[in-house]
Amino acid sequence: MIRKARTKIAELETNHNVQYWLLAAITLLAVILRFYKLGVWSFWFDEISTINRAHAFYSGLESVIHNLPPAGNSIPLSVILTCIILNGMGTSEWSARLAPAVIGVISVPALYFPIRREFGTRVGLIAALLLAIAPWHIEWSQNARFYTSLMLLYNLALFAFFYAVERDRPGYILPFLLLLYLAMSERMIALMITPVVLSYLIFLRILPFEKPPGLRTRNLLIILLPAIVFGIYEIYGSISIGNSRILDTYLVFSPNRGPDSLRLLSFIVFNLGIPLVCLGFFAGIYLLTQKSRSGLFFFLGAVVPIGLLLLANPFLYTDERYAFITLPSWIILGALAIKEIFSETSNQGKVLAIGVLVLLLADAAYGNLMYFHVNNGNRLDWRSAYEQIQERMEDGDLFVSYWPALGAYYMGQEVLSLREVKLDLVIGSGKRVWFVIDKFAAWSALKKSQWVTKNAELIDVMYLRRQSDSQLRIFLYDPLHSKGIEQGAK
Repeated sequence: MIRKARTKIAELETNHNVQYWLLAAITLLAVILRFYKLGVWSFWFDEISTINRAHAFYSGLESVIHNLPPAGNSIPLSVILTCIILNGMGTSEWSARLAPAVIGVISVPALYFPIRREFGTRVGLIAALLLAIAPWHIEWSQNARFYTSLMLLYNLALFAFFYAVERDRPGYILPFLLLLYLAMSERMIALMITPVVLSYLIFLRILPFEKPPGLRTRNLLIILLPAIVFGIYEIYGSISIGNSRILDTYLVFSPNRGPDSLRLLSFIVFNLGIPLVCLGFFAGIYLLTQKSRSGLFFFLGAVVPIGLLLLANPFLYTDERYAFITLPSWIILGALAIKEIFSETSNQGKVLAIGVLVLLLADAAYGNLMYFHVNNGNRLDWRSAYEQIQERMEDGDLFVSYWPALGAYYMGQEVLSLREVKLDLVIGSGKRVWFVIDKFAAWSALKKSQWVTKNAELIDVMYLRRQSDSQLRIFLYDPLHSKGIEQGAK
């Protein structure tokens, strides 16, 4: 049996038809997982921001969008595609998520070919399979957000840089810069590639690795020149007109705080997959002992952005989703580990390598089962919450939420912002008031949320089971059944 399996694997290395059929089957699996229940999940607040931005872009009003992370003068590819789709198909949960889902599917074959070119067919197919079933990738493929396009562009840029240095092909530098620009247009988090690249070049100098042929001054200057131009442009914009993409990004994220560093790390590892991270980390250490330059590069691609997020955590708002761009590097390391275990064992020992792959697949299958059938697509069910309110509302009722745009979308009428509303004035109107409270409301509008909890009737609680449990609570304040407004309601 083992000998037959080895024969089939050897055939796989040389038979391109078999390779492409397997890739097609893996891509089909990616299609099924990314389009299954695509339009079932409720929108959440960031998706409404994407929709508003796409509509504004179509209307020529991009420059007046407020309360969105700055993106300079460049329009992200994800916004352009979403704009085209919404203009042609109308706005719905399905149509708004169509572009990220398609990009998520395309990512599987798009990353397979550079992975195969560098690491061989076996690693390429294992990596493609792991990406196709990765729960985190499926989740963001089913979100009307930019993360799938950011991840794809960022990682293609990584490969372009690696080939430019590894093969002494300066022609790859132009695609590297173009892909990086497109990734930065999605979000400035793409600048994480800079410390990855710099740390790689530094380690090549100080570690006893064989130097790649492209590690020469000419190539480094070609790469460095656009970075210098960008830096000068940022400084000039900051001084002359007070507009800097980096500074604006800092100002947006610095006032807020996410989870502490330890919790942030646990959330990142949870979403990447604990077995994958453990296997990938030790695979990276192993490859370093083997003096593998590609192993060094993708090990840095996996750990450096996460390390920077942990370091920035005390000063900026950081979230586990900002580490999503590292997923392909972890998958590559995991696939390399499986390949090495298979190569280094003999006869029946190769069953262990198959067992490791099955472990990763089983962990992903469990994550997908929870995602599709337990956790409502890993998002709170705002649609059901507002449907409950619509069933019980009366004429003249008022509605308050921390995310009023969501309520306005699902109810088709004005929803007041919990952040801005004066509770004493609203309650003093003598009307019934519906409150929809989520964890962000509890954090950012703590006193108001506490007042609502104490003085309004709890109608329903909608739970979401994830690495940190969250809930959506619906309250009704009815002045006919109230003892009056407590002092301190603002």
